[in-house]
Amino acid sequence: MKISKRYLRDIIKEVISEQDKVKLGTKGITKTAQAGELRSQAKGVQTGDIGGDFTNIERSLVQQISDVITKIASAPDVDLGKYRSQLNTVLNRLKNITGAEFD
Repeated sequence: MKISKRYLRDIIKEVISEQDKVKLGTKGITKTAQAGELRSQAKGVQTGDIGGDFTNIERSLVQQISDVITKIASAPDVDLGKYRSQLNTVLNRLKNITGAEFD
């Protein structure tokens, strides 16, 4: 069986992209744990350890996205966990179109 270079390239690309995918976790956290994470994140933003390379526009976009997700999750009768798959798809699509690489 003869395999084309293009076919091999596509397989390699798919394997690599699977390894680098964003995958939201399935474990929940308590309000106390979330508050602690938010405090830690706020300190990181203030010191520049988190988002130090952000432009003001990027910083604003990140905050707006966080606000929207929080409002959606807080809406009555909404269980955001049911939409984890769709959220993974959206985040991976954004990651792919931006070319972002991270662990």
